[in-house]
Amino acid sequence: MILPRVIADERERASGVPERLSKLDVRVYYSRLVVGDYVVNPEIAAERKSIGDFVSSVYDGRLFAQASSLASSYRKPYIIVEGDVSKISGMVKNLASYYGAIASVTLAYDLRLMHTANADETAQAIAALVRNSRAKPIPPGLLQAPPKSKDEAQQQLYFVSSLPGVGTKTAKRMLGRYGTPRKVMALTESQLAMIPGVGPKRAAKIAHVLDEKYAGWQQQEGAEQGKLEAEEAEEDE
Repeated sequence: MILPRVIADERERASGVPERLSKLDVRVYYSRLVVGDYVVNPEIAAERKSIGDFVSSVYDGRLFAQASSLASSYRKPYIIVEGDVSKISGMVKNLASYYGAIASVTLAYDLRLMHTANADETAQAIAALVRNSRAKPIPPGLLQAPPKSKDEAQQQLYFVSSLPGVGTKTAKRMLGRYGTPRKVMALTESQLAMIPGVGPKRAAKIAHVLDEKYAGWQQQEGAEQGKLEAEEAEEDE
């Protein structure tokens, strides 16, 4: 059986979470991550914060910067807040402004928050993300039916958002920068990687899908050739 796997930042070794993940039958690979602490797959990553660091990051602005980086690199960014949430009221001067900031950052960056009490629960939460993400969902662009209207802008948006890992938000960004779907499709892998919300991994996937020869082309070509030969034989008769 192939174990589910996750990439953990080297600096997370000391937290004990990677060790606990291994005991939960999740294979852990280490890397020096620039964004996030745990990468579940090319679309999902999580930043782990202690409750104290999380509260501090709200007030010094780090949370907004980190949320922006996560959202630019991964379509489904998570922040796991580890610790006793009942202590928050004693850490902040104004709960209304604190939760207002949380609401603002989560809505602005489509950020998902998970609360855990300790390292054991954090490992359980990450393991659950890893296992549930293995059943890969249909890309957002393919969940929508093709626009039936004659609205060209909607048709263009649908077309570009059907690329691997590209949702509506990123498609709008790509079209806004390059103008037309044809120009987007003509971008090199390195140019795609520079677009916020795409990054190197998604760019590689997009390039592969655009450049890889269609698997059924030989069968289709053979069928068409056979049909042509049959029509020619019929004419000869």
